[in-house]
Amino acid sequence: MIHERIRSLRKERGFTQTMLAEKVGVSAQVVSNWERNYTSPDLGDFSKIANALHTTADYLLGLSDQQEDEMREIKQLLETKGYDKPVFFDKKAWFGIQQDEIKQIDNYFRFLLQQKHIS
Repeated sequence: MIHERIRSLRKERGFTQTMLAEKVGVSAQVVSNWERNYTSPDLGDFSKIANALHTTADYLLGLSDQQEDEMREIKQLLETKGYDKPVFFDKKAWFGIQQDEIKQIDNYFRFLLQQKHIS
């Protein structure tokens, strides 16, 4: 499964084996061996592969079917806009919020998005 997911994601992202190898810090032959299931990535390579392919190690390992790491991508996007620690990612704060409050937050965010599309 790992080899299939690496190959599939690499192709979806438009990377050659050489491009992926450079991002991970291995040779193109190593990537080829992973994809042909001759060898498996070292434990240390999983996070590098996941980062390069914009996915999670859980997806690569078959522990999750969620291909994208959406939360990480949103967090990185906010960081590029100068928000290095937005309250959205304060896990402790989320535990104190009630269901109706979460709905209010969701509704407000939808309202803001709607206003942006109108103007």
